[in-house]
Amino acid sequence: MKKVTPNPPPYPSDDTPHTPPNLIFTVRPGLSTEAALSNASEMLESATVCAYDCAEHLDGSGRKQVLAVVQMIEIAQLLVDEVLNRECPVA
Repeated sequence: MKKVTPNPPPYPSDDTPHTPPNLIFTVRPGLSTEAALSNASEMLESATVCAYDCAEHLDGSGRKQVLAVVQMIEIAQLLVDEVLNRECPVA
């Protein structure tokens, strides 16, 4: 019987950092500042949209709490966008 799936490539050396088995997510080593900030900005935009959609279906204090979270997300968005503009200006 032939093996359909190839073996993964071996690590180039023992210098490669080993990921702990309980780590689910990590940031790719060497990720540029611009890529990191751009992705963070996009995630914050998505979180804002999700929170607004959630707030539309709530009343009273639940709605106010979600809208407070929206405000915190938008403040974080402003900070990330400011750093992105400062560190990676558009020509």
